[in-house]
Amino acid sequence: MPLRRLWLTDFRNYISADVAFGDGITAITGLNGQGKTNLVEAIAWLARGSSFRGAPNEALIRNGSESAVLRGETGDGDRSTFLEVELVTKGRNRMQVNGNKVSRIRDLVGHFTATIFGPDDLALLKGGPGERRAFIDDLLVDLDPRLHTTRTNLERVLRQRNTLLRQAGGQLTP
Repeated sequence: MPLRRLWLTDFRNYISADVAFGDGITAITGLNGQGKTNLVEAIAWLARGSSFRGAPNEALIRNGSESAVLRGETGDGDRSTFLEVELVTKGRNRMQVNGNKVSRIRDLVGHFTATIFGPDDLALLKGGPGERRAFIDDLLVDLDPRLHTTRTNLERVLRQRNTLLRQAGGQLTP
């Protein structure tokens, strides 16, 4: 289902915003520094459950604010889904789908897809296999949000393995 509307409160440089999207392709234009990328980042957060720039919550919450709120309405025809996330600096983010509290990112994501391709993504063409793997992982999670948990678990296990290998140093023998 497409994203129909986006509301932001204290997200990055936005004190508040209310953006309606029409059918078809939407172009976001404006002068430098007006928040175009921030708007795209909010859309991506609702679609994927994280910043495509890898930013922590503290960077997403407007300076001087305790939290940021992202709300989205997806739908086609008579069917609508309302998504809401409150990003906080301390504790867990609060998430809702159609007014019902959800505790897992995978319950929030997947109501609409957003594919972001920016200047940093040129690494797909110029970089190594790690960048291509991460991009494909993102696409797979977009197609099947249940893979978010699998991906998170795999990344955790790989970090643990790498830590153990570093700690073992030269003590390992074939």
